[in-house]
Amino acid sequence: MRIEDVDTPFVMVDLDALEANLVKYHTYYKEHGIGFRPHIKTHKTLAISRMQLEAGAVGITCQKLGEAEVMINGGLVTDILIPYNIIGKQKLERLTALVRRAPITVAVDSEYTALGLSEAASADDVTIGVIIEVEMGFKRTGVATLEGSLELAKVVDGLPGLELKGFMGFPTPPSTRALFQEMIALLDKSGLPHPIVSGGGTGSALLAHEIPELTEYRAGEYLVGGQYHLKNGTHTVEQCSLRAVSTVISRPADDRMFLDAGSKTLSASAYTDGSMGHIVEYPDAIINDASEEHGHVDISACASKPEIGERIQIIPAHPCPCVNEHDELIAVRNGRVEAVWPVHARGKIR
Repeated sequence: MRIEDVDTPFVMVDLDALEANLVKYHTYYKEHGIGFRPHIKTHKTLAISRMQLEAGAVGITCQKLGEAEVMINGGLVTDILIPYNIIGKQKLERLTALVRRAPITVAVDSEYTALGLSEAASADDVTIGVIIEVEMGFKRTGVATLEGSLELAKVVDGLPGLELKGFMGFPTPPSTRALFQEMIALLDKSGLPHPIVSGGGTGSALLAHEIPELTEYRAGEYLVGGQYHLKNGTHTVEQCSLRAVSTVISRPADDRMFLDAGSKTLSASAYTDGSMGHIVEYPDAIINDASEEHGHVDISACASKPEIGERIQIIPAHPCPCVNEHDELIAVRNGRVEAVWPVHARGKIR
């Protein structure tokens, strides 16, 4: 079947581009001796996770327990990091059940989270690996100071049922190296272990070697790109392997058109300039709004105008929520459909 035979809207991955990104990034980490732990929250599929592990990943990163459950239930019994505070009786029961089936490490940034993990692990007679999340100066989650991070590490190290494994940060551009160095020095001075020193973020993924203290790195969008990465120069149009395919369904005026891909296809995410995606065939067009089933496109700057019935490809503003809107990914090579991959972890937000 050719791509033209698939009804729109749908999301596809170009296999040649996907595989080229896979080789590029995994080779980079092998050459620099840093473990690569790709994030599955971008694609949420077993097929791509298997490709990443076969390419040499040291394990995978899952943002939520539900994603980890899907991966393990699908046969990927591998080393899994969940870089997230897991809180609440229901989630802790699910976590301890998973720990019996695969090596699981989780992140904490508060004593509250650590105490809950310890109580659950002790009650179920399991050991949970724990890393401290250190805030890297971007006002995200993580312990706000290095001193506070050290104190939390001491707490974790002394709690039953927990094994302190190190620390992580996000995002971790080269400018954060000093924070990693200082945190390592504090842990060493206190005699605390840190076999895992984990950085992350696709934007700085090919600069990880500038923080040689890292033992591993987490990235998700490196395989597919996206409008953000296109605008920031880490991916070319050709390297952006994920595309939403849509049909022009209305052109009521010369300055605008409407697509059959709205927020339920692209997600409601937008780039910093408000655009919801990059149209490959018409780079001067701007997807400036979307209702649920309509993409609103400003085509006033386009020298040639799209016609009703024309199919176009969109590089989404943010690939992760875009994929989460779909039941399947269409895997395409040279215009032909090679596979239809279920998005197994779609909607796994708990």
